[in-house]
Amino acid sequence: MPDHWFSPPVRVEFGRTGQSVAVSSAEKAAELLLDERWPKIDTRRHVAARKACLAVLEGIKEARHARKPFEDAAREADILIS
Repeated sequence: MPDHWFSPPVRVEFGRTGQSVAVSSAEKAAELLLDERWPKIDTRRHVAARKACLAVLEGIKEARHARKPFEDAAREADILIS
């Protein structure tokens, strides 16, 4: 079974509720990228992150190849917690 885990996790925060999530896998990243709460969709970084996560889930790439694009998309959407 391929390794889908992010190390270290990427922390994001949604909305005014302050609900933070530690994203530790490509599966969770893909789920959040498709979540209706994601602030900026269909940007270049958002699409790149979705494609990277899909490549991990399909076994084409390792999780480390999806972590950075996911982090970049979260930063662009202003939900990344440093």
